Amino acid sequence: MNWAKLIKSLLVTLPCVLIACNTGENNIHLKTMDLLEYGIPITIEVPDSAKVKTMDWGIQKDISIGGAPGYSLQIFSSQVSTHDMAVAIKDLRQTVEDGVYFSKFIKEDTDGFIFEMMIDTVINYDFRHLKIQGDREYLFQAGMSDTFTREEIEKLYDVAKKAR
Repeated sequence: MNWAKLIKSLLVTLPCVLIACNTGENNIHLKTMDLLEYGIPITIEVPDSAKVKTMDWGIQKDISIGGAPGYSLQIFSSQVSTHDMAVAIKDLRQTVEDGVYFSKFIKEDTDGFIFEMMIDTVINYDFRHLKIQGDREYLFQAGMSDTFTREEIEKLYDVAKKAR
């Protein structure tokens, strides 16, 4: 077989295969889940295959939700530090910005933000979204053990913003 033809065929076929394999990966079917049984009065969209884990640290409760590629959320519930959302977000921004791997903010809202991190030469994305309900605050972020593309983080951020 002619090696030049084989290489050309592979160069044409490989991108098509990669694109075909990638379609549908981000099309996760979401359903509404009430997290009250896990100790927080939040309703959120989760994948059909969602797995919820909780840890109670005494002063803070940690709820981790995963179970589908590209979907890994962590929600921290604690006593409210301030009822002033602007002050709370400013403090969160400062904490993130002071991080070793912080690169830049991608999107900023009054109740949260998306940011980029650069770890060596690898770019990763994360977000923070804050809800204050009564004397409790709920901090949403991406799961800490996963890496995310910007598109995945934007979807998770939207899920967090829709949570009630």
